[in-house]
Amino acid sequence: MLWWLTFKLPYTLGYVFLGFIILVIIGWTLFNTPKTTGEWLEMLFFLFPLGLVFAIIFSSRSHYNKVKDIDFPNSKQRLLDLNHVVIKKDVGFTPRLLFFEKDGNFIGIMKPLEIPWWMFPFRIFNESLHELFPLTYGFISHDEETQFTFRKTGWLKQVKLTIFDRENQDIGTYIQEELKALFRIKGKLYNEKDEEVLSIEASGFSGDFRWKDEEGKQWAYFYNGKFPHEYKNIFRDTHNDIVELSDTLSKQDKVRLLAVIGYLFMARVNSKAQ
Repeated sequence: MLWWLTFKLPYTLGYVFLGFIILVIIGWTLFNTPKTTGEWLEMLFFLFPLGLVFAIIFSSRSHYNKVKDIDFPNSKQRLLDLNHVVIKKDVGFTPRLLFFEKDGNFIGIMKPLEIPWWMFPFRIFNESLHELFPLTYGFISHDEETQFTFRKTGWLKQVKLTIFDRENQDIGTYIQEELKALFRIKGKLYNEKDEEVLSIEASGFSGDFRWKDEEGKQWAYFYNGKFPHEYKNIFRDTHNDIVELSDTLSKQDKVRLLAVIGYLFMARVNSKAQ
């Protein structure tokens, strides 16, 4: 997977919006040609969106040039065999998370599988507005295979994730009380038989968590750790988001767990963007 292509999207879309704005200015000038000095000065209004788009293009292209030649080695392990993941925010136009091992090996990416075209204007003004709408997310490994998906529905009072394995079989649900999520995230994870398998609780501010089931067995915990020094020009070399995963979980339990972790980190990224 050419993961760095996701860094190219913002400035590519910037050129599209730049062309659109220029067409609007030309059309406005042709059909409503200013006749006075005051009317010409009113045309300065268009300089603001032009300046904003130029800033996006310049910043995005600068970041893209830094990363396009960097080669992250791909992980040799399967996602469900790993006992940890390092989660990084992608700077693409759509919400995405990059997953790595602690040694820098690239595992895959979590992203919405299909975003309706009419949602993109909302992303321009606020990155978190897509949270208002139902979306299906998927984890795509570095070899382009979809490992699992989940469908997010609900908002404000309650959020529900319906989780599917790689064969698209329904293997469980996660239900979160959204009104309290700003201060303390609380939810319940269920298997395909609607049996509760894990109670979810995390800080709404820092995202810290340590999850254990009713038998006291630890499923996962979050901490900030180190990332390889050679990548510090892209990512921080300390205080990176790392989640340790239990080695004793079944494959289905680990998929259910990773779906919840992916959603929580996606929501955390978007809340920081507000």
